[in-house]
Amino acid sequence: MDYENYLNLDEILNAQTPKTTEPLEVMFIIAHQSSELWFKVLIQELTCLIDTPEIDCSKITTIKLPHNAIYNPIVQLQRVKKIFDHLNTSWDIIATMSQEEYDRFRDKLGSASGMQSKQYIKIEMLLRKLIKKWDHRYKHQLLDIETIFKKWQFSHMKTVERIIGNDKGTGGTSGVPYLKQAVDRSLREDFNWKGW
Repeated sequence: MDYENYLNLDEILNAQTPKTTEPLEVMFIIAHQSSELWFKVLIQELTCLIDTPEIDCSKITTIKLPHNAIYNPIVQLQRVKKIFDHLNTSWDIIATMSQEEYDRFRDKLGSASGMQSKQYIKIEMLLRKLIKKWDHRYKHQLLDIETIFKKWQFSHMKTVERIIGNDKGTGGTSGVPYLKQAVDRSLREDFNWKGW
């Protein structure tokens, strides 16, 4: 097996089907597709963290799981944070697009919207479960993850604000105000944030 076959590159590189001739539409599609691929990894990592039995980790550095897998929750939590760090860079790339460039293909999106991402919805739910299960033991690491997740949401909101301004969102939302509400919503059940 070679590199191209192992990664299934032919299928991946042909998975973009732009609806216009605007070159930046391909960038927009790839940014969102790659985010969804990283979401897949996040779901795997978060699920593993949630499913890990709770034992006294102060006496050991790794936990033995079925299939002889060795697992270290601290390393796993750091990995989750690094993935969110990486996801944040996609907003920096998308933010290079002007409103005029986006408008050349925006109407072709129809009602397609990031709020329809089933994986994003699952990640938010898994983050809440993770905090509920491990906050007493890994509070510092979980605060770091929550901060970088909120930074990701904030970067999304600011990118949308920069590109569409006060326009409505493609999924029928209010656009930027809807995304601001997401940023303000805490992942912690006991936290009553009132907004800005």
